[in-house]
Amino acid sequence: MSTEWARPVAPPPRGTRPRNRRQLIITAAADLFVTKGYAQVSMADVAEAVAVGPSALYRHFRSKDDLLFEVVRAALHAIAETVRELRGPADLAAAALTHRRLGVLWQRESRRLPSERREVLRAELVEISRSVCKFVASRRPDLPEDDVEVIAWAILAAVTSLSFQRIELETDEYRELLTAIVEDVIRVRLDEPLPALAPPPMGTPDDRRAELIDAAGKLFAERGYHTVGVDDVGAAVGIAGPSIYHHFATKLDLMMAVMHNGTETLLAATDGAVTDAVDDRARLEGLARSYAGFCFAHSEIVDVLVTETAGLPQESRDEMLRAQRAYRDRWLQPLARLYPDRPKAHSRVRLQAALNLINDIARTPHLRARSRTADLVATIGLAVVTG
Repeated sequence: MSTEWARPVAPPPRGTRPRNRRQLIITAAADLFVTKGYAQVSMADVAEAVAVGPSALYRHFRSKDDLLFEVVRAALHAIAETVRELRGPADLAAAALTHRRLGVLWQRESRRLPSERREVLRAELVEISRSVCKFVASRRPDLPEDDVEVIAWAILAAVTSLSFQRIELETDEYRELLTAIVEDVIRVRLDEPLPALAPPPMGTPDDRRAELIDAAGKLFAERGYHTVGVDDVGAAVGIAGPSIYHHFATKLDLMMAVMHNGTETLLAATDGAVTDAVDDRARLEGLARSYAGFCFAHSEIVDVLVTETAGLPQESRDEMLRAQRAYRDRWLQPLARLYPDRPKAHSRVRLQAALNLINDIARTPHLRARSRTADLVATIGLAVVTG
């Protein structure tokens, strides 16, 4: 399996012509897109990172879109090589560690690409999922095809959750932990899944402000914050775009209202699910059921939170990250009491994997449409956090 693209490489001295210059460019661009975000990276930034002039960069890539497409495709190709001949969970764990930027590149950055190019990448991801399905089916011949597919997507989402973590572990320790997580997903019992809990409604139907928040959330999820204007949101609810400013001072205020409304609804759903919990195991079950229910009922809000938080102004981003940390603490506290000997970092890795797999499957239309899927992912997520 080729891993060269994923390893940070020092730029060559200026004036030299390394044979792997194209690969160096892809590697540098991947680093920049993940750390700064596609919108904040220029071709000049990439050229500087590999110590070449912009003209040399354009000999390899016609545009920044072309470069992003190749960066994401390279990551997918590398994973595809691994899963084509998948021998066991350890192979997936090793590949995820080597290519730990894939989750951010696919989920957040590839949204910037034209739809036809994103569909090319999506087709590659589907092929990867088919390979993982074959592996899961060989390990779980007792499961129906639909359940096998959910487990396969859950595995991929769990291992690519590394993109969204800032937890540092020794490589061998990380590999063993990820391998254990994949095994937990494969072995999970799905004959009596936890029923996901429907969240409380968001706003009221006759509330114009709530109507705008709902319409904006759907548009931001579908097309991205920067491509949606106030006229688009106004048209979606049958008013002139500028009328939105009677309710929100700026488009950013509208975006933050979308995020706050989603967060408040999730917390309300969480409170309702854990209020009567008799112990920490029951509390974790309530968290898994309420989170799955929220994500499946409001997948567009999840999409906005996953893809747009990093692009917010610093103050707004910090506010949302604090809210996310506070929510994760609701899981980590009972986990610490249930598993006092487990390293805290391991619980954090497991939690991010669980949340990521629920997020991803809720955002995958053909899986979300199945009535049983929300219950399955609640069950799988609980299995991942509890180990």
